[in-house]
Amino acid sequence: MDRPFKPKWLPGRDLDRLDRIGFVPGPDEDREAFLERVDTLETFFSHPSSDVDYFLTDTDWSGALKKTETLYGFAPNWIVAHYSDRRLPFFQGAATWIVEREGVRVPLIQLRTRFDQGSYMKIYRREEVLAHEAVHAMRMQFDEPYFEEIFAYKTSSRFYRRFFGPIFMRPWESYIFILLLFSPIGVEVARFFVPELGLYAFFGFLPALFLGVLLIRLFLSQMILFFSLRYIKGFLQPSVKPLAAAVRLSDSEIFRFAFAKREKLKRFIRDKKSLRWTLLREKYFL
Repeated sequence: MDRPFKPKWLPGRDLDRLDRIGFVPGPDEDREAFLERVDTLETFFSHPSSDVDYFLTDTDWSGALKKTETLYGFAPNWIVAHYSDRRLPFFQGAATWIVEREGVRVPLIQLRTRFDQGSYMKIYRREEVLAHEAVHAMRMQFDEPYFEEIFAYKTSSRFYRRFFGPIFMRPWESYIFILLLFSPIGVEVARFFVPELGLYAFFGFLPALFLGVLLIRLFLSQMILFFSLRYIKGFLQPSVKPLAAAVRLSDSEIFRFAFAKREKLKRFIRDKKSLRWTLLREKYFL
């Protein structure tokens, strides 16, 4: 019988080893804060909560870890995830909750209980959803929402999910859209009492307008990342995939690679001073 999934901590604290298991310094995180976060998470995940008893196993995680390693060069085998339907909205199959422990952010991954059969509603595969949530966990220090969901949805095997899945950049946007879906119903009910609504009939188009704005933003975001990846490729070490480097960049840095001139980018890569860029120069960029 499969044991509950346990973290496998690698010895040592060098950046390359930690990077390979999904520990990436945040944009403003120094070495001391970074290693303190690693140690806190090691302690936390080595002693999973006693009130949770439906953990994912190694087998549950295996496909997801292969997927993140292939796409992004990291396999976060330290995260403990569990099955539970509690607190998940009816339209959501999984979530990554970021909680504070001793001033450190801790990612907690939750999947609906029906995922223990390998898929949910025969639509969402467990390995893709776990890989999706693992990307969020890896980038938990970034606070960079513009490309976050795009990176997470790259784990999907279907093109339409990879492209259209990130339409909601922030969780509250999906709630707004669901609320707006009631506005056409409200307009039709109002017509029973006031046949001539005039400009108020405009409220019936709010869902379509909101969705249109989100689609335009999504298309622009996808195009910006596409151009950024093309230019990033020219600065990378031969064996590095552009996506693996890009997922470790901030939103502003992705914009910079999409639009800045080559000479400015070379100076930026050379002169940028931070723990994260020390890692990026040593392992990813020329």
